[in-house]
Amino acid sequence: MCLRIGGLNVDEFRKVLMKTGLVLVVLGHVSFIAAAVLHGTMLRFVATTSDAVVLQYCVVDILSVTSAIVVIVAGISAIVLSRYLPSTPLRWTVFSLSVACALLSLTCALGLLASIAVTFATKGRALLAACTFENPELPTLAPDCPFDPTRIYSSSLCLWAISLIFCLAESMSAVRCAQLMHGLLELRPWWGKSYHHTIQASPEPLDGHDLLSCASSCS
Repeated sequence: MCLRIGGLNVDEFRKVLMKTGLVLVVLGHVSFIAAAVLHGTMLRFVATTSDAVVLQYCVVDILSVTSAIVVIVAGISAIVLSRYLPSTPLRWTVFSLSVACALLSLTCALGLLASIAVTFATKGRALLAACTFENPELPTLAPDCPFDPTRIYSSSLCLWAISLIFCLAESMSAVRCAQLMHGLLELRPWWGKSYHHTIQASPEPLDGHDLLSCASSCS
């Protein structure tokens, strides 16, 4: 009987794993760019101010960058694993990175949602911490303001919204990758019994030459 992993033969599993890895790499790069642009347009001006809201902004931005890097590494590892499925250490590496990505991305999404909510609640006053105005209710360009205060509010909200969407997408893709690795590692199923029986349908172990020989016989 030909080995099947989660209802897929080996060749199909390789393709799905590679596509999932590519999605993670793309999402990670876009999230990293969004976090970098956010830092360049806003945080680098207000990071030196002693404000609790600004500190929250900086922590979320650092978390976004960290999450993006982990997502990229997980995606690259998944792509490599799609070529070297018999490698047990690589399987566990991808599984661990996928779980870490899902948790980090979800935490990042919650942090970004909190940043958006706090910005609306404070009417963006923390974003203008580096500026001094005669009338705070009517911010205008001032010599001591290092950026255009009339655009920083909308720009920051747009970047946070974009980052939030990509963090949610990263989390879902990471969960998908973890599910694939869960089937490949033949771990105890999280739900039901049919998934486990599908994995165990082959009398041969999921390792080494058996995996490769099955791939050639199924093609």
